[in-house]
Amino acid sequence: MAEQAEPIWNLEAAQWDAILRRVHHPNALADGAFVGIESRDDTGQAGISQSELVFFATTLNKPSGWAYPFLEAVPHRSGLGASIGRVWHDPETGRVHFEVALLAAAQELAADYESGASDLDFVTYEQAVELAVRGTPADLAWLHQEFGRLALLTVS
Repeated sequence: MAEQAEPIWNLEAAQWDAILRRVHHPNALADGAFVGIESRDDTGQAGISQSELVFFATTLNKPSGWAYPFLEAVPHRSGLGASIGRVWHDPETGRVHFEVALLAAAQELAADYESGASDLDFVTYEQAVELAVRGTPADLAWLHQEFGRLALLTVS
């Protein structure tokens, strides 16, 4: 089966701002997943502070093959989830960027390593954490899918 290409999103500043406003709604995705806004530490060339979206999976909506517990507090929500990754907009190019970062994967590996359940040496453990945090193609596909749903809900 051929790999599916990642969608490329190019948005104007007004479109990105509309998406950010949508995230302030209590149930922005309306499907069991959650999205929050975080301010980025860095600023663009114009010195404008940027915001990024952080997507959380739950037992109701998670990536295919998800094997981790939902132990993270979802900001401004009553419930637990697992952060899948972040999405941010480059106002200079209009490009939307996606990055999977699975804290749940790192936590599970750390628990196994610290309890002695795994026989990894420290270097191998560090490499395993780095690889696991990057997630799987299914995690990235889920992140793209949920952002796409959010964008569609914003314009409808």
